[in-house]
Amino acid sequence: MKANGQIHLALNNPERSSMVIIHAVREAENAREVHFLLSAYLDAVRLGGEMTDPFREIATAPLVSIEDMKERTLQLFFMLQAVSASLDDNSRVAVKEALYVFGAALDRIKSLERGTGRGREEQE
Repeated sequence: MKANGQIHLALNNPERSSMVIIHAVREAENAREVHFLLSAYLDAVRLGGEMTDPFREIATAPLVSIEDMKERTLQLFFMLQAVSASLDDNSRVAVKEALYVFGAALDRIKSLERGTGRGREEQE
């Protein structure tokens, strides 16, 4: 893993960017690394403090599969629509950040599958 282990969350420190975790995900060398980084991000979100109930469900359940990542991403899209309508800026920032992280993870896994072949990736 090429990342230095730091995970900056926009909600915890507005002056920091969540780009560190996104960069680490984009540089992951295999699907297991992506899964580990996304799990670490969710752990950091859980430890970060207050969460709305729907976001808590997304952040606390362990990641099971790529399909699980896709389902959570879809849930985050719906959640973003809801918090945007309610004009809740803190929740909107947190949900947008999570969408960026999940999106980067899904994109990286797809690119790894295209580049190395799915069967070979799972054997590593």
